[in-house]
Amino acid sequence: MKNNQVEMIALEAKHYVGVPVTVAFQKHDPDRIKEANRIFIEKKHDIQGIVNEREYVCPHFANDVLFTYIYCMEVSEISHIPEGMIGFSLSAQRYAKVRSADEDPYALIMNYLETNGLENNTRSLALEVFKFGEEQNFHNADILVPVKDPRS
Repeated sequence: MKNNQVEMIALEAKHYVGVPVTVAFQKHDPDRIKEANRIFIEKKHDIQGIVNEREYVCPHFANDVLFTYIYCMEVSEISHIPEGMIGFSLSAQRYAKVRSADEDPYALIMNYLETNGLENNTRSLALEVFKFGEEQNFHNADILVPVKDPRS
């Protein structure tokens, strides 16, 4: 995928186990997010059935009041959930995907959706896919925004 080029992809159902954190938008609390990341890094080896050891996924959702971010590993199945973590599955879904080192990837995707008559599926989760060893920043991630099925 070329930098800044949005593409449409379809993913099969996925299963995740990880550490969630919820913060209020009015009181930005980066320490809580850093603590969730620390716990995730410390305990990720307790997660069973990891699909790809080299990357982690951060599903997230927000409304006008709260933001929830989940540091996760994709797993082949949810058979064991370590203490302090959650496990969940996402249904098969279409996503708009982009990686951008120099522009806001979310703005690129939203522009692409609007230009192509598509809508964000706000009932699903956006995903940020990171490689271990790289700085955690959305400019270093594959950004996937769920796309609403036009039949629904």
